[in-house]
Parts: sequence; C-alpha cells; structure tokens
Amino acid sequence: MKNISLFTLGLAASLLSACNEVDDSRPRSVVTFEGESWNALSAVAYGEAYSSAMVADGYEWRDEASSLSSRALVDYTYGAYIRGGMLVSSYNSDDVATYGDYSKDLYVYNASSTSTTQGGGAEGSDNFLIVVGNYDDFSNGDERAEFFFADGRERKILECQVNSTTYFLNIAQNGNPFSAPLAEDDRVVISATGYDSSGVETATVTKTLARKGEYVKQWTPWDLSALGRVVKVRFNIEGGPMTEWGMTTPKYFAIDNIAIEH
Repeated sequence: MKNISLFTLGLAASLLSACNEVDDSRPRSVVTFEGESWNALSAVAYGEAYSSAMVADGYEWRDEASSLSSRALVDYTYGAYIRGGMLVSSYNSDDVATYGDYSKDLYVYNASSTSTTQGGGAEGSDNFLIVVGNYDDFSNGDERAEFFFADGRERKILECQVNSTTYFLNIAQNGNPFSAPLAEDDRVVISATGYDSSGVETATVTKTLARKGEYVKQWTPWDLSALGRVVKVRFNIEGGPMTEWGMTTPKYFAIDNIAIEH
C-alpha cells in the first residue's frame, strides 16, 4: 500500500507541475509600456502626479499586439475619484518624504533616481503601471484593479515585475494622521486572481509587498504562471493597520514588463 500511495502522490505532483509548465511552442511577448503611444497615456503627458485628477475624463489603455487592456473604475459622485485602476506613469523618486503623500500617488520608488520622469521603470525603462484599489470585508464594493484580453482569447500571464510606490512606502514606514505605520506583526500582501473565458476563477497567487522593516524597494519578479490561461486578472492589496473602514495603508503598488504566453 505504501508503494501505491507514493506512486499516486508522485503522479499527482507531476500532473500539477505539468499544468504550471510554460509551453515553449507558444509565442511569447512582453508588454513594457514603452513607446510613443504609451507616452501619450502616461501621467507625465497629463501633467498630473495625482491619480484622481488624471482619470477625471475616464481612463483606459490597450496593447494592440496582445489586446491586453484596462479601464479605471471612477466614482463621479463628488467629482472624479479613482476607486481602482492601472495607470501608466513614469514619475519616480527615492525621496519618500517629498513624494510620499496622496497628491503624488503616481510615483514609483527608485533608489537610483536621477530624473523624476525617466529611468524609473523595470530595467531602467521609463514607463510602468501604478495599480490602485483593493477589495476586503470593509470595502464599498469591489475596487480591485484589473486587466483583460479584449479579444476574449485566453492567454497565460507568465510573470511581471513589481515595486512599491513612494506614497505607499512613506505611510507604511512613517504613518500619517489617518494611518499608523506598519507594526511588528503587520504584513501587506498583493494578490492576482485569474479568470477564464467562462468567468470562472482559475487560481490566486500572492506576494508579500511589505513587513515592518522589510519593503519591496526595487523591481522584483512575480511569477503569475500558476494562474493558467486567463482572459482577465484582478489585482488586490491587503493587510497592515485596519480600522472599521478597512485597510489604512495606501492601496498602491507598481507593475511593469508583463510577460505573456499566447
């Protein structure tokens, strides 16, 4: 019986591994958010470092090669206010004090910054995505940012690069009148949930963005291949200090270089 049990477990492990393997026969591409068309969608082109000002007239983007697309979720009840979205930016700095409040929420942290509008992306590129929004038990509806393949065809997201924003880091480390800094046992986790063409969840993968004294402060690979073949991915951020209104640490992080298996 032991031999049968070990064989069965080995077979199950092999099948699971096979499901997550990359198919080398399929073409791949990387969405880098570089080029003139992306520059036109960048926060710098809008002259805004504040996400809600940038989406006042709505905001969406599409990568023509892959059809990967996203739209911002905007609340217009009391003027335009972003609830969730993925916005192209090239703002970057290593100064979390100067660029660490809500009005500059489109800045990514860049320890080697020499220009606030260049070189802040993965591998020294310029553009990247700032991801805004979350969903938890206290949320006023689902405010998760998402991207999707507009042509409805399933593809596998292999990986991306992630980093922290200056706004997130400033409050996580130093706090403000609305949020305490991270405590010893606090952890902030980002997650990605995939959906197939029938709208069924495929899987969720997570990554720790911050613990007290330990923060993602450079572009870091995030393996998303376990999501399988999807038409949509929703991103979430949770953890840290909480009140009756939910998470108080800014609900932001950054993404770049999205690798796709077609």
